[in-house]
Amino acid sequence: MYDILVLGAGISGLSAALHAAEKGLSVVILTKGAKPDGSSNYAQGGIATVTKKTDKFKFHIDDTLEAGAGLCKKEPVNILTKSGPATIQQLVKWGVQFTPNPVNHSEFDLHLEGGHSQHRILHAADLTGKEIMRALLCELHKQKNIDYLENCYIKDLICNGEGKAKRCVGAKIIHQKTGIVEKIYAKATILSTGGAGRIWQYTVCPPDSCGDGMAIAARAGAALQDIEFMQFHPTSLYAPSLKKPFLISEAVRGFGGILKNAKGEEFMNQVHPLHSLAPRDIVARAIHAEMQRLGQTNMFIDLTGHTPKDIKSHFPNIYAKCMEVGVDMTKEWIPVVPAAHYMCGGVLVDTKSRTEINGLYACGEVAATGVHGANRLASNSLLESVVFALRAVDDICDSGILKNKIATSRSTQKEKVSYNKSAYWRKRRKILQDMMWTHCGIVRTVAGLNQGLKVIEGLEKDVNAAIKNKETENFYFIEFQNALQVSKMILIAALRRKESRGLHYILDYPNPDPKTKHQSIYLKDKV
Repeated sequence: MYDILVLGAGISGLSAALHAAEKGLSVVILTKGAKPDGSSNYAQGGIATVTKKTDKFKFHIDDTLEAGAGLCKKEPVNILTKSGPATIQQLVKWGVQFTPNPVNHSEFDLHLEGGHSQHRILHAADLTGKEIMRALLCELHKQKNIDYLENCYIKDLICNGEGKAKRCVGAKIIHQKTGIVEKIYAKATILSTGGAGRIWQYTVCPPDSCGDGMAIAARAGAALQDIEFMQFHPTSLYAPSLKKPFLISEAVRGFGGILKNAKGEEFMNQVHPLHSLAPRDIVARAIHAEMQRLGQTNMFIDLTGHTPKDIKSHFPNIYAKCMEVGVDMTKEWIPVVPAAHYMCGGVLVDTKSRTEINGLYACGEVAATGVHGANRLASNSLLESVVFALRAVDDICDSGILKNKIATSRSTQKEKVSYNKSAYWRKRRKILQDMMWTHCGIVRTVAGLNQGLKVIEGLEKDVNAAIKNKETENFYFIEFQNALQVSKMILIAALRRKESRGLHYILDYPNPDPKTKHQSIYLKDKV
């Protein structure tokens, strides 16, 4: 029995755990892989907040609302932006070392990124996520009241009661090295499992970003919102020899990188007033369209207008990765292609990170706070992850939920999952990923989305056969079932949005519908 169970160990999960531990609470934190784990560790660009005198909260708010294409919720956006400076102070207190201004070391070095009207992106070279994770893990190891369990997979949430009285009291987890299933109980549970980029064939997300958290929350009865809005990052490194996908940070364009086709034409000039610094959804579609128009596999970013010294000092990690695949970004254009990156929707929460299930909170990429709307503004995600993680812990402490007793039960029969038939379920996973890329990618059609549902229907027959044959206690089956469930809900949400808005571009409805300007698509599992 713990005060708080944290499911996921990215920046949101670690921030929640640290904040809770500093308040004297007992915490157990689980991660699907080995630490450091999750997408947070790969975040390059930085964290957006108002720090310089010429910037204002209003500017940051306006930029966020503009990028969100009319679907951002204003209260969460206000909370996010105005909590920014204090959140940065907290991260620095926990040991995060942001890159200082080269002239005045008492100030931060600030980048400009697409969609921002000001230089406001704090960063740690071009490995900001890795630096924040390093600091948080270092601080975490100093805490005596935090238990950390690696290589644990969430099977399902444990809930008591029904309807409005339903309460989450913990989770069933699978120890991946042994296959043993265990129940962990807590007075409050924080879901911080990350996104779903691995549902698509081409992605820059790590292997654990496959929608598990959204699936288990939906099965427990929580609502999902705005999950049709997957952000396809416009610039992943195009290098077929790479075993792992690699992101070319938004900050490269903010530093002056220009998008060009193979002919050297700056095609974004005809697309948007901000040219190569347009919001991500617009840039991703423009690159996709230019690739189709010219029959090319990729586009390019030209950063050669800067000195090699400046390029190497600002982007040492990106420079090294490009050199690894034979591209010298100080002399050559960087080949890029769009890839699935960030889920803007997720498990519906309020401004205190509470879901519709008592005792269950969600923060980070798995949550739909309403901050991102139909398109995330660059570098808002790391700030959102920390701000709403801290708010979740504050509400747990203030709400009185820690005083409530919960009923627990122990089964005399030990549960265990097997790891056989991995090739069978992995093959079906590949079918699912190909379908999502083809029919629910950067550009969509009603016919394509319906064709996707037919593929889902066929894959559901495989799932039902496994249930009939009592083959469900299989790790690869459980992981595939989660991905299938989330994919189906995304397709349904995409079909329900009969307009093009932000990240959701559908040829049958190419324009935004003014009547649905502030209407989100709200889903539960049983649709």
